[in-house]
Amino acid sequence: MTDGANPASAYRISLYTAPWTNQAAARDAVRFERFLELAMEGHRFFDLVRWGTAETVINAFIAKEARIRTHLAGARFRAGKDEYLPIPEFAILQSTIEGQARLKQNPGY
Repeated sequence: MTDGANPASAYRISLYTAPWTNQAAARDAVRFERFLELAMEGHRFFDLVRWGTAETVINAFIAKEARIRTHLAGARFRAGKDEYLPIPEFAILQSTIEGQARLKQNPGY
């Protein structure tokens, strides 16, 4: 609620003049912006997998949180396996044509 003298927000709008001197700085800024803007919307894991940073970021998180959350003790993210879910067996069986399954199980399952 505002009374005119005390606005609820005081936005200052101006030109965006950040010095993007290299591609890595711009990429880091976009990734951090997605981290903030899409928090609690379920996009983070898929972003990390797409960017190829899932193993590093998730294992660092697990290492930090395992000290507080005992259920994470011994947990780790494995690249090449944990990015994908297993394909249900019935789907593989239903993909069979002329005695040969067309779907192949994801690695590690």
